Amino acid sequence: MKRYTLLLMGLFALMGMAFAQEGTDAWFEQANTAYNSGNYDDAVATYQKILDDGLESVSVYYNMGNAYYKLGEFPMAIYCYEKALKIDPSDEDVQANLAIANASIVDKIEPVPQSFIVRWWHSLRSAMSGDAWAWFSIAVFALLLTMLFLFLRARKVGLRKLGFFMGLIFLISFALSVTFAVQLKLIADREDQAIIMTPTVTVKSSPSTKSVDLFVLHEGAKVDVMDTQGEWAQIRIANGSVGWLEVSEMRIF
Repeated sequence: MKRYTLLLMGLFALMGMAFAQEGTDAWFEQANTAYNSGNYDDAVATYQKILDDGLESVSVYYNMGNAYYKLGEFPMAIYCYEKALKIDPSDEDVQANLAIANASIVDKIEPVPQSFIVRWWHSLRSAMSGDAWAWFSIAVFALLLTMLFLFLRARKVGLRKLGFFMGLIFLISFALSVTFAVQLKLIADREDQAIIMTPTVTVKSSPSTKSVDLFVLHEGAKVDVMDTQGEWAQIRIANGSVGWLEVSEMRIF
């Protein structure tokens, strides 16, 4: 009896997931229709329903960002594109639209130059999404096992050498792909970046309105969140400058 109860619970859970997916698909189509009709406010509201239901995807954030851009709400458009890139940093459409949105804001902050190794590492890691790297690691691991079998069981020396060297390549590829998948997962889960939402904000030297003014940022600027103290957050911009802002002046992601 207990076994049948568990089976029924599993069936009900699957049915619930199917109905939820149907509802999400309907909302997505509704939002796309509103967008194509020029009803950008309705499109944003419907995309938000999907997010409120706990279902995040590159497509939802990308389309939502496009709707915000059409409304002239560039900070929210940038926020949505950045959220999409956290899920899949390799998406070229999102990258292109983010660049267009960033060209529409005031602040043009030059980033601190990075070494070739760091740039190469980030570029290679961003070649695929975290999920894609995870699947890639599984495929490479299967090939690694095949080469290990070839190395251990082949009678010909040439085949054993092939198994050894190819196995070494697959081992390195497996280690890199797992590392990339884990890093991208951690990046996606962390909330350590933010987009400025207030038209103009003054960055302070300490978490107090009475502290020294350091520099000014404008809406749409992206910052790294280093620390939080109550209603204040310590931020760092791309050129390395550090200061404090009130959390209410930005949207953390």
